[in-house]
Amino acid sequence: MNELLRKVKKAPDINKRFDEVLHGDIKKTEVITFVNPYSYLLLRDEVSIIENIDAIYTDAISSAKYLSYLFKQKVPRVSFDQSSFANDFLERADREGFSIFLLGTKEKELNKAISNFKAHYKNINIVGSHDGYFDDDEKMIESILSTNPDFVICGMGTPRQDNFAVKLKLRSSGIIKQIYTCGGFLHQSAESLVYYPQWIDKLHLRWLYRVFENSYVIKRLLGSYPKFFFLVLKDLKS
Repeated sequence: MNELLRKVKKAPDINKRFDEVLHGDIKKTEVITFVNPYSYLLLRDEVSIIENIDAIYTDAISSAKYLSYLFKQKVPRVSFDQSSFANDFLERADREGFSIFLLGTKEKELNKAISNFKAHYKNINIVGSHDGYFDDDEKMIESILSTNPDFVICGMGTPRQDNFAVKLKLRSSGIIKQIYTCGGFLHQSAESLVYYPQWIDKLHLRWLYRVFENSYVIKRLLGSYPKFFFLVLKDLKS
């Protein structure tokens, strides 16, 4: 079994681990990422990145069900969006006031997302933010560390966000508790904190909703998903 699949299989309960990190005496920074069939293909050969990621979750219902069957254990769908873990994270941020740095999307969309977060979560403590378009990783890392955040939310697409998160982790020396990748979450939050209609979410039709919202999604579904289902069988034996 390759390392990416192994980490998906061994991923701890995300809320339980979050609580342990938030209130425990843990001195090292963790990177948590989420993969769907498309991003799995982009990340599967990035061995040095995967080795430094602490937990990997599958954020598509199709891959969650497929891996549950192959692993002979339940693999939940977990994603950093409002239909999943992000909702719990932001509610805890509102109640407990830990500090957050947001990184990703374009500046205009990021500012809208922050306004939406602050309107809904009155006590959220966003200590810094930056769009996802920059050339100097080291300068950005220094900028983030200067704000001394407890958590960093990073949405720049796979594998860029994962690579940067690992670089930040290795420089953090425990200053940051956890770094979460979030894909398009910040971009989606610029429009509304509730991206998926309730009935879409309940029926696990998020993929279909995104097909109609974003034309590129259908290309990913047709091109990447069949390849994912095949390569996972190969990766199980590697």
